[in-house]
Formats: sequence, structure tokens, C-alpha cells
Amino acid sequence: MNTSFKAVSRVALAGALLAVAGTSAQADTTITGAVGLPLNPTAQIPLPGGIRVQADYFDLGNLNATAGGTSINLSNKVYGIHAAGRVGGQLEINGGVSNLRSRLTTNNNGVITSVSGNNTGLDIGAKYLFSRETDPVGVRLAAGAGYSDALANNIHAYVVGSKYFGTVTGERVPITGHLGLRYDRFRFGGVGVNAGLRSNRMSAFAGVEVPIIRNGSLQFVGELQSKNVSGGNTPYSASVRYRPQGQPFSASLGIQRQGLFNDNGIFAQVGYSFDAGRNGR
Repeated sequence: MNTSFKAVSRVALAGALLAVAGTSAQADTTITGAVGLPLNPTAQIPLPGGIRVQADYFDLGNLNATAGGTSINLSNKVYGIHAAGRVGGQLEINGGVSNLRSRLTTNNNGVITSVSGNNTGLDIGAKYLFSRETDPVGVRLAAGAGYSDALANNIHAYVVGSKYFGTVTGERVPITGHLGLRYDRFRFGGVGVNAGLRSNRMSAFAGVEVPIIRNGSLQFVGELQSKNVSGGNTPYSASVRYRPQGQPFSASLGIQRQGLFNDNGIFAQVGYSFDAGRNGR
């Protein structure tokens, strides 16, 4: 009886891992295009032949200041479209286009002046998956790097681990946890008062994907990161993601702070996964 129970448990665990492996190809992409959380990459990559395409909107929040009797308000919003695909066995290539729209508004004794900035640039990155969840420790481990022209001329590199906790959720879709380290070099060259923001530092981040309903079609996605720029604040995101079971479409809506400013802003993501790998590897 005990042997049979162990055999059934192993089959159930294998089935859960295969289900998770299938959904990993439909994972969302970050603000700059790598497969992962809204702000930070994870150790997930598309299935062989799979491509994730996604459109994003991020409100980076406002920066308010007063100088010599003049009040200053700077708003920044990012629009992007990105794709991530798998090359060979364990390499992900990602990239796309981002557009940063900045608006500087000043109020000097009732005289209001507004200046807009618009910067469009390429995003590009690569990620290598070293291990999978089928390894003895059950942890995916990946490392990668990327560059975003429009989003602060950001050069970044990272190492991240991802693990599925199926025993915690029982028959539900597993909870997924992520833990990583990254290096960022920012040069935020927008208009006016944000032109002096710079970064050259390491940070740590953690994230979690928790099923809200049993089949995982509705999930809570959250992440927290240590400061990645001097003068900024702790980056984070919290969102609800809708991904119908077995379908390639997903959409997310939430709130985030990218870290350049102390303010928060909403974000939205809509994507589609072309999983050619499902039809034969």
C-alpha cells in the first residue's frame, strides 16, 4: 500500500511539473522584455519554438519639487512592445521597443509652462538557463543581461533562481517563488530635473506568483527589490494576472514603483504566447 502511494505521488508530482513547464512558456515579460515579473527577470524561458509577444504601459509616477518659488512637476510614462523567444536548448533572446514620454510642468506665480520629451529606443537582452526544476534541488537557475535605450540607458546583468512549491498548494497550481541579484547602471537623461539621476549599484529582488483560484487562471504576482538608484526608493510591484487555463492570452493590471522616483504608478500588460513547441519538439 505504501509503495503504491509513493508511486502515485511520484506520478502526480511529475504531472504537476509538466503542467508548470507548459505554463512557463506563457510567462509574462518584464518592462524591458525578458521573461519574468513586471520589473525583474525570472529563471523561466519559453518552450522550444515558443515566442512571447507583449504590450506594456507603465506610469513611473511624478516627481514634485520647489525651486526659488517655482513649483515643478515631472511625469514619466513608458510604453513598450517586446518579444522573447527560445534559441536552442537553454537560451532566451528578448527585445523590443520602448517609448518614454516625459512632461515637465512649472508654475511660477501662476504662470504655467509645460515642456514634453519623447524618447524611443531599442531594448535587447539574453538569458541562459543553467538548471531546471527536474534537477535534484528542484530549482531553476539562470543568468542574463540586457540594455534599454529609452528607459534610462539602463545596462543590467542578473542571476536568478525560481522554484515551484507544489506541496504548499496541494491540488492547486503551484506557488512560484523567485530570488535574484542584479546590477544596474542607469543614466536617466530625460527633461529638466530628472537629468541628474544616476545609478551604478547592486540590488537584490524577490518575487512570488500565487494562484488565487485552483486552476491558476487568476494569480497574484508580487515582487520587492532593494534600492537600485541613489535618491530613488524601493522598487516593487503588485498585480493580478488573468491567464485562462490552456490559453495563450494573458493580461495583468497592478501598481508598481520602478525605483527612479518615490511615487507609485499603475501598469498594465497584455500578451500572447506563440508556443510552437507544443506541437512537437
